[in-house]
Amino acid sequence: MTESRGGSPVVHGASPQPRAEKEGRAVDLVFAALKRRSDIECRVATSRQELFEAFHLVYEQYRQSGLMTPNACQMRITPYHLLPTTEVLVALERGKVNCTMSVVRDGELGLPMESVYHEEVASLRLREISLAEVSCLADNHDPAAKSQSALFQLMPLVAQLAYYRGVDQLLIAVHPRHARFYRRFLGFDVIAEERTYGKVCGKPAVALSADLVHLSVNHPRVHQWMFGEPFPAAVMECSPLHWNLLDEMRTIVDTCFGGTSAHERELELVV
Repeated sequence: MTESRGGSPVVHGASPQPRAEKEGRAVDLVFAALKRRSDIECRVATSRQELFEAFHLVYEQYRQSGLMTPNACQMRITPYHLLPTTEVLVALERGKVNCTMSVVRDGELGLPMESVYHEEVASLRLREISLAEVSCLADNHDPAAKSQSALFQLMPLVAQLAYYRGVDQLLIAVHPRHARFYRRFLGFDVIAEERTYGKVCGKPAVALSADLVHLSVNHPRVHQWMFGEPFPAAVMECSPLHWNLLDEMRTIVDTCFGGTSAHERELELVV
């Protein structure tokens, strides 16, 4: 039996389920469905083909989302990709890059998000926390099968590789409407409020952090999913890019930055 109060039906004799409980159950169902897919191979990209496919995928998705302007190279390569402290991870499906993200460890240029969140990053450094930023993320997934998208297949490798490299916290700057997804399913927590991010055409962003050291305590379900099935040691090996490939990438970076020294321009953005 129901009656109306202000246009909303009220069911007598039923106790409404708390929203947090509903959300927790939904998250449990997603994690229960997540399994390592044999048809998707996740690894660190080292070949020209895989890297350029990854850079083009990021370019296409960023351009379509209004996060960057078109360029003649049709790739998004940043000065950070020229450093040995940056690795490009890819998920391959039927031999094609279906998802990619870059892990930028704190190094010569610092971190990309410092142009907006300089004080927050500096504060973490003062606490001697080893940092890395997840950047250039693109997932060419089917929205109807998001729980099994390549993103969910690649993220455990990102976490394991970062931890293997000695990283304590993974940082990321995301659009505010995506923050809830990263908090619920990927173990991130908000560390700074919404701000305008110039590197993505002035779109809004919030800063998040995933504490890998305490992930098992803070987000046990995420930790089990991320680290429960370790990747082989061979996947974790560091393979520096060939100097010929780096020279080609450097030329593309300089071209996309309008002929200005990419290194100097990036430093200008950070300070």
